[in-house]
Amino acid sequence: MMGFFLLVAAGNDSTKATFCSGMRALMEDDEQRALLLADPALVPDAVEESLRMFPAFAHFRRTATCDTELHGQQIKAGEKVVMWYVSSNRDESRYQDPDRFDLRRKAEHQAFGAGGRHFCLGTALARLELKVMFEETLAPLASTETRQAIMRAESRPQALALLFMAPEFQRR
Repeated sequence: MMGFFLLVAAGNDSTKATFCSGMRALMEDDEQRALLLADPALVPDAVEESLRMFPAFAHFRRTATCDTELHGQQIKAGEKVVMWYVSSNRDESRYQDPDRFDLRRKAEHQAFGAGGRHFCLGTALARLELKVMFEETLAPLASTETRQAIMRAESRPQALALLFMAPEFQRR
């Protein structure tokens, strides 16, 4: 029964977080927003770039099952190792300008486990949900423009007040 609930609820927060971060990236980058508005066929690219830049999970921890070496670092069986998605998805040796949201990148990413032992069962559903959310958000987004810098809230109680200082948008 627990497995059922895990499958039903697993993508709820993760898909929502990736979408919100992808929308923020589009709101902050007039060029990328205009590109997507001019060519809605780029929505799947917006989905993949959002998954690359804003993976739902920061990291995964695993336990080494055997002694090994990785880039000169000895790892003994039983030791804990961590894979940081943000690090692999923004690897400067793989991506040109990795911290830039770029709809034309066509990048591969690690967001769903990259076909390894752990591969997200909800991959197709997450991509579909993100695609629909981006498509449905495009129409109202076309008639808005950012009038001030977008402010971010920090994860500290004293920064909570920033949540109420949303950016203004002006209808064109």
